[in-house]
Amino acid sequence: MSKLEQVVANWYPRFLANGIDWFDLTRTLEAVDDWDGWADAWTATAEDYEQLGTAALEAGHRVTAAEHLRRASLTLQFAQFVLTEEPVRRAALQRRMADLYAQCAPLLDPPAARTTIAYGGQRSVVGYLRVPHGVRSPGLVVLIPGLESTKEQFSTYEPYFLDRGVATLSVEGPGQGEGGSSAPFRDTTYAEAMAVVGRAIDSLDGLPKVLDPTRVVVLGTSFGGYLALRHAGAFTGVRGVVDIAGPYDLRAFDDLQDVTQEGFRDFVGARDQRQAQALLADVTLDGVLEDLQAPVLVVHGDKDRIIAVEHAHRIIAGSGGRATVRLEPAGNHSCNNLATVVRPAVADWVADRLEDDR
Repeated sequence: MSKLEQVVANWYPRFLANGIDWFDLTRTLEAVDDWDGWADAWTATAEDYEQLGTAALEAGHRVTAAEHLRRASLTLQFAQFVLTEEPVRRAALQRRMADLYAQCAPLLDPPAARTTIAYGGQRSVVGYLRVPHGVRSPGLVVLIPGLESTKEQFSTYEPYFLDRGVATLSVEGPGQGEGGSSAPFRDTTYAEAMAVVGRAIDSLDGLPKVLDPTRVVVLGTSFGGYLALRHAGAFTGVRGVVDIAGPYDLRAFDDLQDVTQEGFRDFVGARDQRQAQALLADVTLDGVLEDLQAPVLVVHGDKDRIIAVEHAHRIIAGSGGRATVRLEPAGNHSCNNLATVVRPAVADWVADRLEDDR
């Protein structure tokens, strides 16, 4: 199977679940003859929306501008998300994606406030905070992206929580999006980054003083599911952890698809897949789940081609009866093909954990 065929087979539902219009998707894919044309086709679609957004903003139509610019940003996310053969171009597309989202963020309803939290000298965790209207001291869900995901992609997931009175903080750590420009992924540095975020929430340092730091749920998708389980302990007010399609470990690295191995290579800044595997040797939930006292929600699809459902079974077994389990027989990776059913259920679980019990 070619890379183009593999990418479309893996992620077609993800494009739709994360804000790409079906007609745009169809037209864009029809313009792609082979992998070499992938980024060009997606960039062209994004540029159309960027022009529309810029024109709407100049005309004073803020709602329309926000939607067009957000859609342009999301389209560029998929132009670059697995463009591992062209690292310079990929980095440029990612910067452009981030810049476009920064333009639309204050126009969203509720607005997304850019939040930068420094750690480890020149490094920083970058995120967007959104607070629901009319909710006094809301709980918070921290959203952690996966291998080739970004904080911007969560803009289609955040409304599920905001509509339930839950604030959202979508963040990128080492190796992810803007975080990857300052440091490649290492499990130890990710722990350091999340510890800083946890302390910032606890002290409300640099964040709007409207959040309840004692009511936090940490949610991760794909590799972010592992990161949520591994590093949720950094948040002292954690009320729950959501793992959506995360791996238990990466010991079966050789069994991963080529496109996923290449993604991990870039994620850790390795010269090849062998070095990547070595740098990821400490990625494991051994000894972690036993110490995690918060309730856990495990979501996985039986038809996941990227992270096999066996990882979910291992996470469930290691959670010692604390896990709520949602295994979808027809679900693909992250259950994106069932987003209209699974995402509301996840948001309900999170909102239930964050109910104000004062």
